[in-house]
Amino acid sequence: MDLTVVCTFFPLPADRGDPVRVLMILRALARVRAYTLFVVRRAETTPEQVDELRKMLPGVRVEDFPATPYRLDRLGPAGRYPEALAAGMPPWVRSRYSRPMHVRLRARAGLGLAIGEAAGAYLAGTRLRWHWDKANVLADSSRQDLAEASGVAHRLRARHLVTASTRFEAQALARCDTVSVTSEAEAARLLRWHGRTANFTLASCVPIPAGHTPRPAARALVWLGSFAYRSNLLGLRRFLAEGWAPLRRAGYTLTLVGSGLTDRVRVDLAAYDGVTVAGYAEDLRPVLGRSAAAVVPLWSGAGVKLKTLTLLAHAVPVFSTTIGAEGVPATAAVRIADTPQSLAEEILRTSRADLDAMAVEGPRLIHAELSEQRFAERLVRSLTHCGYLHPAEGY
Repeated sequence: MDLTVVCTFFPLPADRGDPVRVLMILRALARVRAYTLFVVRRAETTPEQVDELRKMLPGVRVEDFPATPYRLDRLGPAGRYPEALAAGMPPWVRSRYSRPMHVRLRARAGLGLAIGEAAGAYLAGTRLRWHWDKANVLADSSRQDLAEASGVAHRLRARHLVTASTRFEAQALARCDTVSVTSEAEAARLLRWHGRTANFTLASCVPIPAGHTPRPAARALVWLGSFAYRSNLLGLRRFLAEGWAPLRRAGYTLTLVGSGLTDRVRVDLAAYDGVTVAGYAEDLRPVLGRSAAAVVPLWSGAGVKLKTLTLLAHAVPVFSTTIGAEGVPATAAVRIADTPQSLAEEILRTSRADLDAMAVEGPRLIHAELSEQRFAERLVRSLTHCGYLHPAEGY
């Protein structure tokens, strides 16, 4: 039976976050069977990048489509929000929607795999039997955004997104036959908000970096994440305000690495003594190789945090909140504390010998439990159990 796979943004191999998960799903499936991939291009996607994707997925038929622009985009949010609401989508989902792609999908039959939250927009009006691989439960994550909202305009926008996201998610879940999430905590959220039991959980994974030889400097800490993601920035600022001072007095430094950095955020964060705001790094190996440990101060956010896995793969000991370590198997490579002060205290009382032992455990965990090979095996096994792959199409 034909298999149709849908993802709503063009996945480039250099991307981090959700695109990495998308790419690994696509590669895992390509190793066991042929399928047709429907993908929405970004505005900046080039024909050469589309060709690169086809080369990465031998035997896969790739059909790419442009996103359908907003008719009232010139009006900004005042135009986009009503148009998205009329389409039954949150605005960020509507921005990834391609009407021509949806028309083509309505003509197809067989099995369908929708990857990512926004892919839920394509389940309506089709004859495909759908499995939806979700990164997180929107009904929960949108409420976290509302709890963190500041200012009247932000709160009004957040309330709108809670309603729109929850309704969109409920409608998409009603149209899919099976569903997967990234962690047991996400499965509990899915059951809580929608009364839906996840058919399986599939934690994200990361590759082991090639040619990586750590040479950590004493008392050199690192923070890794997108500065544009509100939960990341709120957590970092809270840690700096409430937990950084004792670490700085003990001689620690902190390097901040990630995309989405604005000039205003750079100036605000650089005001803290001992903090270097590095911003985006194309190659993480040099900066992570110099880091004695990493801090992951998150008090909100959903699913398995790819940055935590990336740090572990690079042999960086991790000091994290419970949310920052969600979905990561129990390991000596991660130590948990849930306040900024206790995170600082945990770092201060960890010896160099203990850090060395934690550094060894990180890559070992990734290789054993969270590598691309293990991810592929679990994905294929789980989809076979749900009837989307034939038992012969295994690893």
